[in-house]
Amino acid sequence: MELIEILNEHAKKYPLLEPCDAVKLIYQNEFGGGHIIKDPEQSLEMLRREFEQTERCPGAVLYENIGNGIIRVNLAALDVSAYPLEKLNRDFVVSAERHRGNIESFAAKLGLMMNGFEEIGFGFSKQELEEYLVRYKKAGYPMVSHSLQYKSAYKPAYRVIEASCLGSAVI
Repeated sequence: MELIEILNEHAKKYPLLEPCDAVKLIYQNEFGGGHIIKDPEQSLEMLRREFEQTERCPGAVLYENIGNGIIRVNLAALDVSAYPLEKLNRDFVVSAERHRGNIESFAAKLGLMMNGFEEIGFGFSKQELEEYLVRYKKAGYPMVSHSLQYKSAYKPAYRVIEASCLGSAVI
């Protein structure tokens, strides 16, 4: 699926998405989880705590495609009998180790988003996105968090992994 299609899909599903949320999606598309996980056990503990605090939503979609062979596994939809937290964490750690992007490709994807802005249907203006991207570039393209509005409305709780990690029993 093309990046513009993915952004459009997310803009429709999450109408309160802000520029930083779109950038976060592209960042994860390029760099995966963007994490260097030094301690897999600590990562597992963090996952367990987040999972415990996440309200279950059995009808929710288990994962979302964010392109480039990467998905977001939704903790609210996770059935730990089919996909245990230990396996999800292992897939998260392995994916973070294997999936490395580069800044040139990431910057090109941000440009693609700007060029395809009219096709996407964001709830913010092109000028807002341009202004955000200028500040973001000056900051050196850091990893970003979801906006407070996005967090409040959608309560994101997921792990970013390579799609190839999901077994047929989970899908």
